[in-house]
Amino acid sequence: MSADKKVREPWPGYADLGADERQSQLAKRFDDAKQHGDQAHALALSAAVANYELVQELQDGSEHEEAVAEKAHSLHDDAGSWIGS
Repeated sequence: MSADKKVREPWPGYADLGADERQSQLAKRFDDAKQHGDQAHALALSAAVANYELVQELQDGSEHEEAVAEKAHSLHDDAGSWIGS
């Protein structure tokens, strides 16, 4: 990857968080979207986190938080099952 290309964080400051804080923030943001019935935001949020973690895993020497990626996949599945009102 060239020096001018960087992996896009799901939200500003995400890369600076530890695994526990990433999961906590993801759960909080997901729950907020769910409370507001915003399925599209919940899907985009969980996909962004899962994809970020996957890209990190694929890059040599990069940090990857498997537990966070698994949580994001699980939340993505949950959001996909919502029934619109």
